[in-house]
Amino acid sequence: MKKLKRIILFSLLLFLGFLTFLTGQTFAETLKINAEIKDFMNKGVYQPHLGEEGIIQFYKVSRETYYENELEREPFFEGDLTKPGAKGDILVTRQAPLPTYPGIYEFVSFYFGGHAAYIGENNNIYETFGFPNYDETLLDVIINGGDSTYVQIESSNYWLDPNFRDENSSDYLKFGNYYRKEWIGLRVKGVTNDEIDQVTGYMDELVRKEAQYNHLFIFNTKNKYYCTDMMSRAYATITISNGESKYNLNKDGVVTTVNDLILSSDTYISYYVRTDKNNVKHVYYIS
Repeated sequence: MKKLKRIILFSLLLFLGFLTFLTGQTFAETLKINAEIKDFMNKGVYQPHLGEEGIIQFYKVSRETYYENELEREPFFEGDLTKPGAKGDILVTRQAPLPTYPGIYEFVSFYFGGHAAYIGENNNIYETFGFPNYDETLLDVIINGGDSTYVQIESSNYWLDPNFRDENSSDYLKFGNYYRKEWIGLRVKGVTNDEIDQVTGYMDELVRKEAQYNHLFIFNTKNKYYCTDMMSRAYATITISNGESKYNLNKDGVVTTVNDLILSSDTYISYYVRTDKNNVKHVYYIS
């Protein structure tokens, strides 16, 4: 009995030690991300001819003052201000789903983040979710896969859609009409059009195979993916002459979090969207 108690105590102390380390690391990452966001916002110039005063406002960050040698891309698809992003972009939010679950929402948002999606041709979205259908159990989906828990293409980019959510939704109180109140767009430094085509082709193959969501994260990774993991592994398919990946969006090589994607030395911020206390949406974009 005493031996069992010692094992339990040791395991508890080990877990608390790991959680303390993880908390400190994540807190430091959060401070660094906030500093990068502030720097990006400081370069933004208000565009009074776009948006609507008091509802949604736009701020252009000049490519020449930010990353002048990067690939030129249009900030909005066919000039539609509700469709941000260009082919090859990664959209991420640190706000987790399920905001109606207090405690769980805050825990997941802080340590892991909320969601990541890839922009393909015609501003469509490649993404994957792990939520079972109402007639499925989570355990069954983990073991056998689910009817909807696989990599899919969303034909309409919803990240800046003002009609994404109606007032009857359970998430409306937390997020409002838009998908999220805050999100970030990322681009990969030095990427070429050919490399973007390769990544998009990789995403298309995952869609074709209906690659399942990986609920186990660091296990069973060969043919299963979670959203942020899919982004890092897609770009890792681009290699240099010695066969090593040219781009590494997950430096620690463990669980790929939203913070990992943002803080990677191979990415830079291309969009920042926030909602202020008066419910005004502020959109910063690189042009």
